[in-house]
Amino acid sequence: MTAPDQQHHQTGSSSSSSSVKDDAQATIGQYKVLENIGEGSFGKVKLAIHTVTGQKVAMKIINRQMIAQMEMGGRVKREIDYLRMLRHPHIMKLYEVITTPTDIIMVIEHAADELFNYIVAHGPLPLNAARRFFQQLICAIEYCHKHKVVHRDLKPENLLLDSGLNIKIGDFGLSNAVNDGEFLKTSCGSPNYAAPEVISGKLYAGPEIDVWSCGVILYVMLCGRLPFDDDYIPTLFKKINGGLYHLPAHLDPQTRQLLQSMLVVDSMKRITIPQIRALPWFNVDLPDYLKPSNPVVGTLSSLVSSNKGRIRGLGIIDEGIVDELADALQVRREDIWNALKMEQDNGVKVAYMLERDKRRMGQPYELEDEEDGPLEWGHMMTPGRITARRQDSPPSDEEDEDDDDDDEFDDWEDDEAGHNFSVLESSMPGAVDGNGMQPEISIELNSFNAAQKVAQSVFNSASSNGVGAVPMKKSQKPKWHFGIRSRSPPAEVMLEIYGTLQALGMQWKSRREYGDDKDAKDAKSKEKRKERDVDLYFVETRWRMKDVVVRMDLQLYQVDQSNYLVDFRNVGYYRAPADDLETFAPAPPPSAESPNSNGIPGDASPSELRKVSGDVSSPFLFLECACRLIVELAGGA
Repeated sequence: MTAPDQQHHQTGSSSSSSSVKDDAQATIGQYKVLENIGEGSFGKVKLAIHTVTGQKVAMKIINRQMIAQMEMGGRVKREIDYLRMLRHPHIMKLYEVITTPTDIIMVIEHAADELFNYIVAHGPLPLNAARRFFQQLICAIEYCHKHKVVHRDLKPENLLLDSGLNIKIGDFGLSNAVNDGEFLKTSCGSPNYAAPEVISGKLYAGPEIDVWSCGVILYVMLCGRLPFDDDYIPTLFKKINGGLYHLPAHLDPQTRQLLQSMLVVDSMKRITIPQIRALPWFNVDLPDYLKPSNPVVGTLSSLVSSNKGRIRGLGIIDEGIVDELADALQVRREDIWNALKMEQDNGVKVAYMLERDKRRMGQPYELEDEEDGPLEWGHMMTPGRITARRQDSPPSDEEDEDDDDDDEFDDWEDDEAGHNFSVLESSMPGAVDGNGMQPEISIELNSFNAAQKVAQSVFNSASSNGVGAVPMKKSQKPKWHFGIRSRSPPAEVMLEIYGTLQALGMQWKSRREYGDDKDAKDAKSKEKRKERDVDLYFVETRWRMKDVVVRMDLQLYQVDQSNYLVDFRNVGYYRAPADDLETFAPAPPPSAESPNSNGIPGDASPSELRKVSGDVSSPFLFLECACRLIVELAGGA
């Protein structure tokens, strides 16, 4: 058995060009794959066991081709970067990353369930159970904000539960780093949990949107339903922007006050996490490890001796784990210590973390020493035998941006490849020794420099010839939407829509036409102007087809940084009058509108619409109208 101070990979390339096999007993590095436990947008999630420590892990296998097609490289990079940096009992732990030419494999902490499934199975949670989850969530998010990371996509589906029913925050793909004084504007996350300033496209500092999402999650845990919900997105956004929700009567006054202070539309008036932590309601049965720690000044001798046995990234080393690893690997304790003390990451460090987490299962949590920080994953050595020579890499100055995921991922890939990371020969499925047998467990790393050069030449050849390996940049397959997708500026899109409506003889009305002079004066306020700017991209239309009037709403959405979607919504039909179709009447003031109106004053009442619904119910009228509009927008082709 080779000494354990051989360089282990944390991220590397492989000589294998095949994807990770679905074989339930495949071996990937020091892990034996047991079964599939999930499937996401980018690939499968497999349950595996670390062959040295016996600790179960989850292997998130991300297909490179899928990343390229969906232009989500930046999201994957962010998730890896933030999971590397953040070390908290209630944040999913990333142990290592294995890369192949076809897949990126994230070895993460195994959590068996989701908070979403738990709520579905148990319904509204008792106050103490919901408060316990909420305490863990708030403290973990406070830790993220302290490290200038905003999650931006908090929801029960992204909150996993371990065997002890403890929260583990995952999916940092939409997270972003925020510096003091900076603002974000990217609209992302799940609409039901998104804050008003996010869906409105306003600037926001960052932490306040996580507070809103935590408030929605607390509401869901206590009530078993969403505070803001509607199948029609504009109506959902209206509820969120208006802060329109109902608090059940069974909630106690302190809980109601907390929810009301978190779900405040004005982000400047929204409660902050430090204020939440100071509430008596929050501190009921709060575990000691989640309580704020005050700095303790000890004697000089205690300060000097405190560093004994401490290793950055691992904290104070457990001698018992060192002995167990030495026995399992059949090496000397000194070899284990030497490997743990190295600033570069290696297989012994990964095994130590797994064994430590295995021993902590079922025991009270404790916060990791922040001075320890994460492992020095950015200082890994060239594959081969470990020597005293250290290879440092310059820190990356690139920032996470949402508007160029592919370029960001390519830059990250180049930066990672620059370290010449390596993998075990036995890491890939199908690896055999000279006798055709599966190799035994080993911490030794044999160099794959030559294989990396060959693989790189294949990639370069493929990029120049357009064949061969999977390109990171690839033309996207068309995505299906209910409407028209465009890369043109929104103002140009709306101009084209109005021109097409006029060419087809359709009538329309925008929300900016609503209101009277008093509304016009009120529009001088900043909020009113912003609301009217949003209304620019919503148009109500109607079109007479023989004796039937088709009503259709057009809404322009931004689906990503460079694409816009014109959505068509079938509002309904009504019988046309005998004479020519009258023009739209001015809208009455909001106070005069009926809550049951269909949105176009002066049209047929709901009862009249129901009266003719039996005669006019075919969707083909709406489809014909939409098709004519699409064909005309496409240039009459």
